[in-house]
Amino acid sequence: MTTQSNPHAALAPLPEPLAALAEGVELLDPMEAPPIRWGILGAGWIGSVFARDVASYSSGVMAGVAARDPERAKAFAADFGVERAYDSYEELLAADDIDAVYIAAIHPAHAELASLALEAEKPILVEKCFTMDAASAKAVLDLAEKKNLFCMEAMWTRHLPHQKVLSQIVANGGLGAVATVHADHGQKLEHVRRMWDPELGGGALMDLGVYSMSFVQQILPEARLVGATAKLTDLGVDVQSAALLTTEGAVATASSNFNGRSATYGEVVFERGAIEMADQFYRPTSLRLRTFGEGKPDNGELVKWDGTVPGGFQYQAAEVARCLAAGLKESATMPWADTLRVMELLDGVRAATGIAYPWER
Repeated sequence: MTTQSNPHAALAPLPEPLAALAEGVELLDPMEAPPIRWGILGAGWIGSVFARDVASYSSGVMAGVAARDPERAKAFAADFGVERAYDSYEELLAADDIDAVYIAAIHPAHAELASLALEAEKPILVEKCFTMDAASAKAVLDLAEKKNLFCMEAMWTRHLPHQKVLSQIVANGGLGAVATVHADHGQKLEHVRRMWDPELGGGALMDLGVYSMSFVQQILPEARLVGATAKLTDLGVDVQSAALLTTEGAVATASSNFNGRSATYGEVVFERGAIEMADQFYRPTSLRLRTFGEGKPDNGELVKWDGTVPGGFQYQAAEVARCLAAGLKESATMPWADTLRVMELLDGVRAATGIAYPWER
């Protein structure tokens, strides 16, 4: 049985001047979200993280799991305290006591399973990358619109406390206009077979680079791609990639790799200061505010806030629960337009660097 705790309640209050810069931010407790019953399609590692976090740190209930292999679903249910293992995706989707479905299969299966769930009248949370290209993303979103059903990309980072604070700082404008955004996500995942396999959607861009690109797009919604480069294997899988983006008043970089653990940092530089996430920006982490001193850009005030909490997936699950209770089809934190725009930018990187999958050739 999973033991529940509430790490959100232990978050420290924002210190000044971060509190003033982020005035109006809402850091909502996942434990206080309406309880909903979750079904998972896919019994892999990412599904296990979701099941653990939701059961341990939120009001949600892990009600069901299904996988291509029913025996794997049964083992998953036993290991992670899920109430029931279903023999097929269709059987789970037909269950009346499943309120929402988390699509946790490999990337190339997202569009098909998302559509299957929507056709079964189930609200969905779709693991990132949402689909493999913008066209299939639009098809899923169009179906959600047609069915009048909730749909959200599982870009969990956007719902985390430190990201909510950063978003509010950007919106409030107390540090001035954004000048530069940097995001890098590098993990040492050479031992993971699917990362090398183009049939499984392998490569750094769609697995790790999507975090970097989504971070840039969140801060600079109008960013456009001006260049990209990538290091490819003989099978066309990207081991490393980097993109350069721009707007009328700012520039940004978004990079990723799976052959070395980088700082995995995110940084937003404003006219009068900078917000830094020096390590693993995509998961619960600390914010560091560096304000620029008058005439001395390296001599400003330094303030740190610790936004780390165990888990992290509980925040996106709670967002789904709140949206469903409010009768919404999409989340203001991860809206459909942002999902589609990120997929368009990833398409642009692939076109510029030659990253292509077997079904596209």
